[in-house]
Amino acid sequence: MFGFFTSQVENYVPNTPIKFVSRQKQGANITLPELLKLKVPEFFKGYSYPINPILSSGHAQTAYTALNKFKSSFRVHYKRRILTIEDKTYTIPTSGEQLKYDQWNGESTIALDYALKNHQQSDPEHVWYKPSSQTKELPPRTEYMNPELEAGLIDNNDNKPLLVVLHGLSGGSYEAYIRAVLDKIILDPFNFDAIVINSRGCANHTITSPQLYNGLWTNDLRYVVNEHISKLWPNKRVYLMGFSLGGAILANYLGQEGDSISSQIKGACILGTPWDFPDSAIHLRESIIGHNVYSPTMCNNLLKLLDSHGILLNNNLVKHFKDNPEEYNIKFLKQFDNYFTAKLFGLNSADEYYRLASPVQRLMKVRVPTLILSSRDDPITGYRTLPIQEVELNPYCTLITTTVGGHLGWFTLTGDRWYTTPICRFLTELDNYNVDHSSVSKEDLPHDISTSWKYDRLVNGMLVDTPTPRTSRNQTVNNNSLASTYKWVRKLRTLASDPKSNDFLKLDYIEVNLNNSRKLINNVLKLSVTSQEYVQELDVQIEGNLIQLTQVNKELDWLDD
Repeated sequence: MFGFFTSQVENYVPNTPIKFVSRQKQGANITLPELLKLKVPEFFKGYSYPINPILSSGHAQTAYTALNKFKSSFRVHYKRRILTIEDKTYTIPTSGEQLKYDQWNGESTIALDYALKNHQQSDPEHVWYKPSSQTKELPPRTEYMNPELEAGLIDNNDNKPLLVVLHGLSGGSYEAYIRAVLDKIILDPFNFDAIVINSRGCANHTITSPQLYNGLWTNDLRYVVNEHISKLWPNKRVYLMGFSLGGAILANYLGQEGDSISSQIKGACILGTPWDFPDSAIHLRESIIGHNVYSPTMCNNLLKLLDSHGILLNNNLVKHFKDNPEEYNIKFLKQFDNYFTAKLFGLNSADEYYRLASPVQRLMKVRVPTLILSSRDDPITGYRTLPIQEVELNPYCTLITTTVGGHLGWFTLTGDRWYTTPICRFLTELDNYNVDHSSVSKEDLPHDISTSWKYDRLVNGMLVDTPTPRTSRNQTVNNNSLASTYKWVRKLRTLASDPKSNDFLKLDYIEVNLNNSRKLINNVLKLSVTSQEYVQELDVQIEGNLIQLTQVNKELDWLDD
């Protein structure tokens, strides 16, 4: 009966995946796909899990996430540290240029929430450690910490790894999708330490400089890694996890750091993330529910965030908005991003911000093992631009998709979140290994395009040392396969002429286009790989046919008489 109500798992792996060596020097080397197949089969192709028939669509899963706050579940307790972003600089690896973490000369702060493993009772004296800058009531089960005891909250040894989590748009450590993971991973048998980085102004943090955050603002994460974790716990193995917009921030950070990323960072997980911001914006606008429900809701949350921080009035744009609200008509997410998100960070428009912030363009440069989890029915991010090709080209990445899960839902038949236990097990298993960066050659990595792309333009018509095209390990080349690529045209003809008339039909229409476009691209790539042999074979065939035609022509000469 419930066989129909399941979510199917698919995964996309690199053509040449990176290998890992055991930290205990035991056993053979292993790749990330092999690790998933052996230790985390829930994340491997062919797995499926039952879902509640009532939650059998992306919209239902997403609505359940939004409406159910799970207040009685995942009761994670936190100690909060208000961390000052000091007036320091960091180095851009490619140029050696020194940049400040922000422009506010040591006035900015962010809120770090430390997950507590053995919380027994509330500490009424925690308010003594409340900074005078903080004016808001803390979220549930959250207390201020004594800064002198901070170092002791995290074990400074190599026995317990540290998980650092980034939340979604206008969220915080209190979100159920975060607590569901932390409630497991800080306890046996996983035993991780965990910190949540709350973006500026989120989770009842009172900002102390006139700046919020966006999907392209990676310096707060960079500061926490470079100036806080590395100083207090230099021996920690650190894993990063980002949800939704937090996943975009994380992916952008990983790509920006590239080969120069901190040696403490051992792996990353990115869940429910919009990889191509312009396409996600179109996806929201084209969907009836997206346009009329999701987009206005997210916009309203951001307007509340803007309204709750008086220091933002120091910005002329925000002040004008507060003084003249009748001049603004901000109802949708893109309108907010156009008026505020872009302009508060010196950009011209929402579209410019979306193009620059899309993490898909930095995924090729990621150099730590990265697991990506997305649902194909995610009504917020869409799935048309999932980074499938980028994952296949980058040995460090793996993409996992589900057919049902919505936006950060993935609720099973029992109401549990499907991803929590497998992702905890994945991080635990990954922590048993070290990355063998030498297991992939330079030719196996996405090539550096800097020889062709300079000064914001293409400067060369041909790349120097272009790697020889190769097929995937499991692909075989068939010279006759090109003709079969046109079968997808017949599939398209069976669809309605207007795919917008029905959301499910629209998804089918898009999927046919995507899948068969990929087939066409793969076949073209295969053809290019064997082009020389193929042309030689054609020459032989043509020559043979010409000989046969010449013979036939001679035999039919009598017809001219």
